Amino acid sequence: MDEALTLPPSSGKSLVSPVEWRKWLTRSLVLLAVLMCLYVGAGLWAVRGDLARASRQLPWQVIPSILCLVFAGWGLRALRWHYYVDRLRWPVPLGHSLCAFMASFAFTATPGKAGEVVKSVLLRTRHNVPLAEGAGVLLVERLGDLLAVLVLAVGGLTLLADGLVYFLAAAALVGGTTVVVSSRAVYQPLLSQVARVPKLAGLSEKLLRLLDTGRVLLRPTPFLVGTGIALIAWSCEGWAFHILLHGFGMRLSPLTSCSIFGIATVVGALSALPGGVGSFEVVMVLLLSRLGMPAAAATLPVVLFRFCTLWLGSFFGFLFLAGWLLFVSKGGAQPVLESSPEKSNFQA
Repeated sequence: MDEALTLPPSSGKSLVSPVEWRKWLTRSLVLLAVLMCLYVGAGLWAVRGDLARASRQLPWQVIPSILCLVFAGWGLRALRWHYYVDRLRWPVPLGHSLCAFMASFAFTATPGKAGEVVKSVLLRTRHNVPLAEGAGVLLVERLGDLLAVLVLAVGGLTLLADGLVYFLAAAALVGGTTVVVSSRAVYQPLLSQVARVPKLAGLSEKLLRLLDTGRVLLRPTPFLVGTGIALIAWSCEGWAFHILLHGFGMRLSPLTSCSIFGIATVVGALSALPGGVGSFEVVMVLLLSRLGMPAAAATLPVVLFRFCTLWLGSFFGFLFLAGWLLFVSKGGAQPVLESSPEKSNFQA
């Protein structure tokens, strides 16, 4: 029988007023615009000497194919999110679920993409889904994403001197976290001890709910389905990078292109920098230069690729966020139905 979590009733009150949302959205849009200008400006400055020649070689004809693959990857990850929502039996319509997921892209440029927990905030304000459970889904998403890019990266570990170190570190992180989250016998006694401290009791309860949610989604069926979707989704971006390199005249095999993408993504994730900005680009340029592409010439495709993935995703995220605030959130919060006998408490 499918396992899901009990979702307690809520007061139905929104956590944030519409006025506060609009102020926050305006400030975030300004910050995003500044970051995008700084990022693109730094990238163009790095290739200023070869900019005229490189711009003439810009493969405009491959941009539609790249965007289609990137959009396909986003769509698959959105469907994975809704699969998790359905698995947990949250009473969230498909349209609201996908809109909240895409709105979270506005915060992709955060350390470990932790800002994407905003999708849980949106569902909390509209459907009273507990934030701790939403954070548990985000944890499982990150584990699945990291596992997928590790698979993509394994073919090119010899390209980077410290590639094996990053690979093993990421693999240990995924494996260790999965073992802990999958076993209530491991984390429940620890949180029970923490809960004995009065000021930490509330935090312990939230962490228990978060980990219980993750444990449900790490069962064999949802784990395999989610990981499979993640692998296909991230492969779409790897293939998009491959097409872009071919457009610039770099004749690499799809395996090598996907490996470069996977290694750069792993390093970016472990760097703890917002969106992996800086570390991702440096690793990509370094790997391309080792394969014979001049560093200055490699910078332009890397900047262009990041614009089509990270920054374009952030832009669309803010569009979906604005759509949520303007249309979806006006419906008001709805009560959440209890759907499973499993309880997130220390007596369960």
